Amino acid sequence: MRAILPFKGINIMANTIKHILFVCTGNICRSPFAEGLLKKLVQKKGVDDIVADSAGLLALPGNSATGLAQKVAAEYDVDLSGHIAKSVREAIVDRSDLILVMEKAHGESLLDAFPEADGKVFLIRHFAGFGSRNRGIADPYGLNYEAYRFCFLDIQDCVSRLAEYVLQGKGFI
Repeated sequence: MRAILPFKGINIMANTIKHILFVCTGNICRSPFAEGLLKKLVQKKGVDDIVADSAGLLALPGNSATGLAQKVAAEYDVDLSGHIAKSVREAIVDRSDLILVMEKAHGESLLDAFPEADGKVFLIRHFAGFGSRNRGIADPYGLNYEAYRFCFLDIQDCVSRLAEYVLQGKGFI
């Protein structure tokens, strides 16, 4: 089993990143939050060559984002109402330039299944502006509104800095 290092340094040039995949467990809370946030941020800048996607290691394809995930995201102008969960597949991994996982265990499982992804899988908190870069993003599934809100804000911190990194590399900032 490979270890995911949360801050080993991204060796992918920002200007070459076009497809970003966010991975969590079920693809109904955390990774949809990240996907929706990144789509909103790049759209706001008028950028159309950065693709945000999400998938789950144990997703039940066809599930929607949870009600609380949709509610919290909507409060920050991120629409998850059309989100449909999907599983991580080889095709998605292959076309992704950068894969960001919510927990170290996600990265380990992903690399066990797709060893060719080595070098492009990082803990999302690699981009965190506050707090530890070594911890994962807590799963709010089955918890209350405040857990979802905390999760969303934690992801928002990471994704906003990710967007700055990628957009700056493309000359948009």
